[in-house]
Amino acid sequence: MSGRSGTPGNPAPRPPGYRTEPSYDPGRSRVFPGPVPRELRALGDEVRAADWPVRLAFRRSRIALLDALCRWQTLRALAYVHLLATGTADERLPAGLRVVPGPETAGDPALPELLARLERAAVNLPADLLDAVVCESGGLLADNRFAASVLAAGLTADSRPGDPDEAVSRAVVLTSYWYEIPERRGALALAWSANLFVRSWLSWSQRFVYGDPAGGIGITADPRPPRPPASALPDWAAPCWSASPGGTSDRRRDLASRAHPWRRPAPQNAQGAVSECSETAP
Repeated sequence: MSGRSGTPGNPAPRPPGYRTEPSYDPGRSRVFPGPVPRELRALGDEVRAADWPVRLAFRRSRIALLDALCRWQTLRALAYVHLLATGTADERLPAGLRVVPGPETAGDPALPELLARLERAAVNLPADLLDAVVCESGGLLADNRFAASVLAAGLTADSRPGDPDEAVSRAVVLTSYWYEIPERRGALALAWSANLFVRSWLSWSQRFVYGDPAGGIGITADPRPPRPPASALPDWAAPCWSASPGGTSDRRRDLASRAHPWRRPAPQNAQGAVSECSETAP
């Protein structure tokens, strides 16, 4: 990306877009968002909202649904960041971003096509932005006694609950899943991190244009939180982890050799709709 003023051969970025500067962490960048058009800003609140569970259940079908919602919300938020960063996307993408992940929408027969559109945008996100999201999830996955509370509060607030009872129930369920199902922490952390990145981008762009006049660090932590190992993330996150500049080449090849998890067909019922009650975890 270019600097603040730009040059004739390397003009300053125009909205939507962002600027980067070298980080104090070798090989990483600090991210400074540019102005966000009004229509995209209005979409930002919708994009972070998901109908997370409000009743605790540990059936395999419910755990599979939780993983599916995390995958969907991560792709959705990353696809929105792609729209903010590049200003280009499939013309159907904005409408797809408005579809709220939840138990009801997870059964929509059109979901595989929607996820394919979100995936195309997400995996083509600039590598420095993917790196920021992956690293932020690593901060949550590190030994942090407050991780469950931070995650539950963030995802619950973004979900725009209808009343205080719904908010409390959703926060309790997300906290319980974090503690009781450690193998799903990576999926939850990625959904939380992607939402946080969207929230930070929109907040920053309201106050500054391509940078902090006080010389701040942008919307990314500097130094970054520890990058999570690929083994701490769900299989469906392999493309994100592989595209993140700091992933090790050996583990990258190992993940890339697997069947592409984001393109797996979802379990279907007799009518061809995605089944939320499948007893086979993804």
